[in-house]
Amino acid sequence: MPKLISKDLYRISFTLKKEFHRRVFTAVFNFVLIFVIINLILSFVAFPVKERSDSMGPDIAKNSLIFVSPLNLPVKRGEVYLVDKNSPVNTVGKKILNAAIRFFTFQKRGLEKNTENLSSRMCLRRVIGLPGDTVYMKNFVIYVKSAGEKYFLTEFELSEKKYNIDIEKLPGNWDTLVGFRGSFTPVTLGPGQYFVIADNRLSSLDSRLWGVVNKKDLVAKTIALYYPVKRARIF
Repeated sequence: MPKLISKDLYRISFTLKKEFHRRVFTAVFNFVLIFVIINLILSFVAFPVKERSDSMGPDIAKNSLIFVSPLNLPVKRGEVYLVDKNSPVNTVGKKILNAAIRFFTFQKRGLEKNTENLSSRMCLRRVIGLPGDTVYMKNFVIYVKSAGEKYFLTEFELSEKKYNIDIEKLPGNWDTLVGFRGSFTPVTLGPGQYFVIADNRLSSLDSRLWGVVNKKDLVAKTIALYYPVKRARIF
């Protein structure tokens, strides 16, 4: 009788150990799988950036946290993009290589010199002019004539996204030749060229200073604002 009890205890103990090992393996496997999926998403689908200035106010306030997507999506008028005119990641091959490096280094390394905060040397800007458009500015409002059209319309009439711009009233003795340009003559965009501008028209650098940007300079498209929570939304 004691021998039977001993065998039963051994069998029960073995079963419990086997079940314990199975549960540990399942937990570790699930943790690794979730980690890999999250890392893949951050590398290839979307990653967070922080708006460090008031340049996109009032719609995107300073210190807002935003998810942007590096996917090669069609660029639409009125959309906000993360722009980097000096990015070393400027070809499809380099983008794939950079994403792979960031994946295997857990977002700590990449082709960029500073990957600890990818938004530290980039900026969010709104796309106003598309290839073939002719654009000009008057009193800080952009007017656009699409390719093949006869008439200019305001940026708000043509944009697929609703937004607001920040135009503070200038002092009466303000020298319009100094600081940020509130008006400029028509400029026609060539193939693959885009005109980008900040919503805060008085205190931001954009295509008024840089000139037009190319498709490769549009690093990632904004897809969602998640902080502050009360202003969270999908773009």
